Amino acid sequence: MWRPPASLPPQPAAGEVAAALRRLAAFLGRALPLCRAHATQLYAGGLWQRLVAAPPDAVLRALRRPLREPSGADGGAWDDDTFSNVFCENSKKLINVHLFALAVKYYSLSHLGVCTPLEELLKALGGDNQGSTGIKTDEFMNNKKSHEVQVMSQLVDKIANYCGIKQCNSEELCEEEKAQRKMASIKAKASKSSESNLYFPLTSYITAETELGDIITDLEDCIMVGLHTCGDLAANTLRIFTAKPEIKAVCSVGCCYHLLSEQYENQEDCTEEVWGFPMCQYLKDKGWCCGRNARMSACLALERIAVGQMLPTDSLFYRAVLQVIIEENYGVTKSERHVGKIFSKSSSFLDYVRKSLKKLELDDSKLPDSCIMDYYEKYKHRMNELEAFNMLKVVLAPCIEVLILLDRLCYLKEQDNIAWSGLVKLFDPVKSPRCYAVIALKK
Repeated sequence: MWRPPASLPPQPAAGEVAAALRRLAAFLGRALPLCRAHATQLYAGGLWQRLVAAPPDAVLRALRRPLREPSGADGGAWDDDTFSNVFCENSKKLINVHLFALAVKYYSLSHLGVCTPLEELLKALGGDNQGSTGIKTDEFMNNKKSHEVQVMSQLVDKIANYCGIKQCNSEELCEEEKAQRKMASIKAKASKSSESNLYFPLTSYITAETELGDIITDLEDCIMVGLHTCGDLAANTLRIFTAKPEIKAVCSVGCCYHLLSEQYENQEDCTEEVWGFPMCQYLKDKGWCCGRNARMSACLALERIAVGQMLPTDSLFYRAVLQVIIEENYGVTKSERHVGKIFSKSSSFLDYVRKSLKKLELDDSKLPDSCIMDYYEKYKHRMNELEAFNMLKVVLAPCIEVLILLDRLCYLKEQDNIAWSGLVKLFDPVKSPRCYAVIALKK
């Protein structure tokens, strides 16, 4: 760790972040078959037999037990070699579930040591520790969003003050000015005028090449803030920040990793020039690809599941058995159509299958009720297989998210116009699973 000028908190050095990324990528490289598998194909594709050596009940017991460190080692003695035997070198199957769970802990952001504590950053940025907005957000937001806005607005206020960005506090406007602004807002909305000096929502596709002055005519020095920037918007936010001199800082919390575009996912469809992943040079050089199913897994919420908010196993079980039915009876392995949320509208497995086949435009008259129920009876005793499979993916999910976050941080470390960059855990992960912010300030 080194301390940049002007009393900003220590930040992880570029080499330190790159080393953490390389170590994590090496572990995930072995876990990719499990990352990329989808519960829909569990029975139809024989995924359990292909990917996991232990029986499902043994996996569930191992994941539910308290984690114990490897025999003869303390926390400081762990290294990457400790986890080299999680997967079989020849079969690629998962063979040591307890070590697998320990590996996920070992490669977490907190253990990798590349995060900056929020309290440390707030203290370094200066000012008092009181909330900056004075707005009671819980009066017009749900608990999750209120929590996010309260925490993030305090941090953004301090970053703005630190960067010398001019702000306007609306709890300080006189009543006359409030009335004037309200009237101006009404007129602007009525005329949809683009000449108003008021700020109002804009809908525009923005890239690093976009001239922001064409969109915001009175743009001055500013901060770019994104709360749950969806898919590629998170990556583009960072690129815009590095490209535009008027943007002095960025605070971005991403989400919806499954909507990221990946440069090395579909080589035949390479029509884009700018991709959401990877961003850093190391992963680009390696041609690293997570795949959509892995990115879907990164959206799972391990902390919520740990406090009892379980995955919808019944609906996933129905969908996995349905996949067997449509492959064996209709020869369909892929379809442009999706089943969607039919489970919640179905009274039984039979009803679910009938409605699903209709939505998929498959002739359900060729399947008698008895045939459909035979499938249910055949697989119902294997539901624990599905539960164990999903838990493995949930446990692995944070590692995939960390890879994406470290990729973004490494990208910032590669730029030469940035004074400070880091990852900060902003939110309670139970309330807001996507809780990490990528933060950077220009020189």
